[in-house]
Amino acid sequence: MDPRKSDVDAKEAYSEYLKSQGYKDIKIISSPSDISATKDGEIFYFEIKKTSRDDVYFGAATLTEWVAALKNKQKYFFVIAKSLGNNQWEFIEHTPDEFIKYSTIPPFKIFFSVPLNEKEKKKKRKNISAVRASEERINKLENVYRELRDD
Repeated sequence: MDPRKSDVDAKEAYSEYLKSQGYKDIKIISSPSDISATKDGEIFYFEIKKTSRDDVYFGAATLTEWVAALKNKQKYFFVIAKSLGNNQWEFIEHTPDEFIKYSTIPPFKIFFSVPLNEKEKKKKRKNISAVRASEERINKLENVYRELRDD
């Protein structure tokens, strides 16, 4: 994995920051956010977005992350983990209501994974959270997006 794209260091650094802020039971997880932690008996969620930019950070949050954030508005945070170099970090926390102001929904993408050799062609394809594309589903997405855009 390309270390420039990995956010493990940011998650670990933010976990240490949470510990210094009195959070307990801090866990690096995969869903519904990157980190969960408890404070005063309540569970909080933190979605980490790592960057080293100092002007504008362009990134993405999944629909799964947004659904969880909107269901837990008071306990879910989008965290920009800004790498300053030399293991130094700046953490900028946003509530869902704050973060949504910076968010847009682009036209939907349809991902593909094409096997390029016989060995790969014989493997059973598995997608845990993805929905298999079909003509009907693509048309449905087009209609949903058109409705959103026209609102």
